[in-house]
Amino acid sequence: MKLPICLIGDDNKTLAALRQQLERQAAYAVESKVCSHGDALERLRGYTGPVIAVMDLSRDPDRAYAVAAEVKSKLPHVRLVMTSPSHNPNEILRAMRSGAEEFITQPFDWPEVINSLEAIRSKVDVHTSRTAERGQIVAVSSNKGGVGSTTVATNLAACLVAHKRSVCLVDLVLQFGSVTSFLNLEASYTILDLVKNLKKIDPMFLDGSLVKHASGIRVLAEPFYAEDARRITPADIEEILEVLSQSFDFVVVDTPKEFDESLALVLDKANMILFVTEMDVPSLKSAHRAFELFSRMGIHEKKIRLVLNRFIKSKLMSLESAEKALGAKVFWTLPNNYPTAIAAVNQGLSIQDCDPRSDIARSYSGLADAVVESFSTAVVSRREADEKRVGLLDRWMPVRGLLK
Repeated sequence: MKLPICLIGDDNKTLAALRQQLERQAAYAVESKVCSHGDALERLRGYTGPVIAVMDLSRDPDRAYAVAAEVKSKLPHVRLVMTSPSHNPNEILRAMRSGAEEFITQPFDWPEVINSLEAIRSKVDVHTSRTAERGQIVAVSSNKGGVGSTTVATNLAACLVAHKRSVCLVDLVLQFGSVTSFLNLEASYTILDLVKNLKKIDPMFLDGSLVKHASGIRVLAEPFYAEDARRITPADIEEILEVLSQSFDFVVVDTPKEFDESLALVLDKANMILFVTEMDVPSLKSAHRAFELFSRMGIHEKKIRLVLNRFIKSKLMSLESAEKALGAKVFWTLPNNYPTAIAAVNQGLSIQDCDPRSDIARSYSGLADAVVESFSTAVVSRREADEKRVGLLDRWMPVRGLLK
C-alpha cells in the first residue's frame, strides 16, 4: 500500500515543486493540494493510519514549530519531516526536538529527499509488521435469521470501543444488511466503493469510506442496492478485511446467513467466530448442523465461540443439556431483555448507551471483556491460523455440493 504524504506550509511554490516530483514515486500517495499550517491538524486527523507530514519552515518557523508540537502530542500516527532553506545546525536541532524524524534542506536535492522518505518508510514497515497481529477479526455468525446476530455484532462493537479499542463494524449481509438501520446511520459510501477502488485505498480514502457512529464505531456499510451484492467477490472481501485489520484493533463482521464462498472466506480469515443461536430446540438443531459443517470444512474449533442470545433459565432445558446436544461449551449467554434491545434500535443507540444499568448492557460489557481476554490466551492467532489452514475455500467446494 502507498504511504500517504501531506505537504504543509505557506510557501506553495516550493511545496508544489516537491509535489510534482513525489507524484512520480510509486511508493507514495501525495495529496493534490498543499495544506496551510492553520489547517494541518484537521487535515491530519483524517488519516487512520501512518502518514508522512512534510512541513515547510520557510515563511513562519515559529508557527510551524507550534503546529508540529500539537501534531506530535495529539496524532501519534503522523511521521514528521521538516524542510527549510536554512543550513544552521541549531535550526536542525530545533526541528528534531520538535518531533521531526528527518530534516530536508532547500533547494531540494532529490536523492536526499528520497533517502529521508525511505528512512521513515522503513520504520513504518517495521512497525506495521509488528502490529499486524494486533487487528483481530471477529465474525458474528448464525445460520438462520431472527436469532439476533446483528444485535450482537453492533453491541459487541460498541462495548469494544468502550474498552478503548478502535473498532470497524463490517456489514457483509450484502443484499439486505441492517447495521446502518440499527445504528440510525446514513452512509455516503459503502463496501462497493472500496471494491471499485481497491488499488487506490490509502488511510484517507479508507477513513472517508466509513461512517462514524456516536459510540465511536466506524461502520463499513452494505451496498445501497441489493442487486449490487453480486459485484462483490470473495477476493474483494479478503482484501478489504486485510486492509481493515491493519487499521483497527478489532474488525467485527456481521456475516451473511447463507453458506457460500464469501462466508467460507470470512470464517477462514476470522480469528474468532461468535456463533449466535437461541435456547430452543429448532435453533439448537440448526446450530448442531452448522457445527458439523464447520468440522467438515476444517474450521479450527478453537476459534468458535457459542453465544446463546435471549437466554432464559428453564427447567425443561439446561445449559448442560444444550452443550451436550451441540458438543460445544457455551461461551456467553445474553439475557432476554427485549424492551431495552428494541428501545436501543429505535433510537439508533447501542444498548450500553441506551440503558447502561440494564442487565443486558452489563452482559454485553462482560462479553467484550471475555473476547479481549480470549485473545490474550487461547484463541488461534492469525499466524497460527495461516500455518494450519490448508485451502479452506478448496475444502468448501465439495461441501457446497452437499447443501444443494
